[in-house]
Amino acid sequence: MAGPRGRGRADSRCPACGAPLLIQWVGDTAALQARVDLPPPDEPRPYGPAAAASTPNDLVWCLPRRPFGALRLRWTSGRHPPDCPHQHLLTHQCPPTTLF
Repeated sequence: MAGPRGRGRADSRCPACGAPLLIQWVGDTAALQARVDLPPPDEPRPYGPAAAASTPNDLVWCLPRRPFGALRLRWTSGRHPPDCPHQHLLTHQCPPTTLF
């Protein structure tokens, strides 16, 4: 029997579409809850295309994957290096579905 699913773990799922998500509170003073798609670790997600696809109301999140330890999102700013080697993720958006 599997244990309870925790917030921010790799087995979190979107209740609407079932996509694997990473859900985390990011920040210390003014924390935001980030809900991002969790891609496979070897899938490249460069900063440039993520920044171009973001909207003014959507942040780009940087996900460094360390060999040991939990996944921890970091928010990006205007000073984020454009050649950052980590995955860059946007807020999860469920794919459009039809009712009929």
